[in-house]
Amino acid sequence: MRTFFLLDIDCFFASVEMALHPELRGKPLCIGGARGDRGIVSCPNYEARKYGVRTAMPLRTAARLLGPEAVFMPGNYHQYDQYAEKVMAILGDFTPDVEQVSVDEAYMDVTGCLHFWGDDPQRMAQAMKDRIQRECALSVSIGIAANKVCAKIAAGLNKPDGLLMVPAGGEKAFLLPLPVELVPGIGVKTFPKLHACGIRTAGEAMAYAERMSSTPEALSTTRGGGQSPVLSLCRYIASCAVRCEKAAVFHPHVEKSISRDRTFSRDTSDPQYIRATLYYLTERCCKTLRQDALTASTVSVRVRFTNFTTVQKQAVLRAASSNEEDIFGTAVRLLAQLLAPGILIRLVGVKVSNLRGTTQLSLGVTPEEKFSALHHRLDGLQSRYGYATIRWGITCGIAGRREEHP
Repeated sequence: MRTFFLLDIDCFFASVEMALHPELRGKPLCIGGARGDRGIVSCPNYEARKYGVRTAMPLRTAARLLGPEAVFMPGNYHQYDQYAEKVMAILGDFTPDVEQVSVDEAYMDVTGCLHFWGDDPQRMAQAMKDRIQRECALSVSIGIAANKVCAKIAAGLNKPDGLLMVPAGGEKAFLLPLPVELVPGIGVKTFPKLHACGIRTAGEAMAYAERMSSTPEALSTTRGGGQSPVLSLCRYIASCAVRCEKAAVFHPHVEKSISRDRTFSRDTSDPQYIRATLYYLTERCCKTLRQDALTASTVSVRVRFTNFTTVQKQAVLRAASSNEEDIFGTAVRLLAQLLAPGILIRLVGVKVSNLRGTTQLSLGVTPEEKFSALHHRLDGLQSRYGYATIRWGITCGIAGRREEHP
């Protein structure tokens, strides 16, 4: 029997800002942009959530819900990455088997390390929480279970600063009363299908799977074959009650794509400003590629007009790259195909996909390798001294604008 932890940093972006600025504690805080901007909330703290503010809510809606004492901040995502790295490094001191699944979440297989803690998972988890609080001033919630699904659910049930353990063998009893919406891996579009069959809890899903297992419906494999999709989901939920992952070592999580976009505070048709913003967004994508030792071979550009019509084009690079010169060169050509003179736009975005790990050592011989070495040095300088310390001339045109959030 294995023991898994799921660690979730509570209100991560907002928590980092409160760690850096203790005077923000106790105040409603929204990360994502300034009050009145047209973007969305990327992370509200718990004080803001009490007023009904949620992630992905328009900033203007959040401002209407919150009083004048609420604080709105654009966010410093580079700073958040640094805090995430600190937390993951701490987890690595407790177990080598860490699978980071997002910037603020990680699974851990602690089976082989529990003997250091008297075979007491809760003692080990509390030590993790205490150290992260002491060294990073962040609260985290941890779920403990014999499989990753139950561990993830447990981590979310007792937030913030929660610690919940599902006893081995008690997975079914734990899941029975829970709404199906809490089971990870089921999309929001699927919930109505389950509800239409009278399935609202995990226990009802398990009962349905058992009841239908011997009917002809269970053998249907064709698209739209009666209740087969619902039955498949119910079987998945039932498997969460008994499943125990055997793999002790995880492979690093690899993103399928990386994207950045910007909603302008005012609609614009200024080609130089749009182009400068596109470069800045491309630069952020490339920094993430280099940080994760990845390259991309496909580039997409997205534009949204004032009437909310959104258009997109993509192209394949001559060779996979993580350099701005290669990716922006393609992105700006795509942008030219999407824009028309004098037409106002409200959003521009760029996405890189078809990612792969870097496999060759850069010797600094080819122009691409020389640019790569230069970008790595610039990344290091900006990481240490701040984004504005040194930058490419094209982005100077957006300096001081509210859209610029390094």
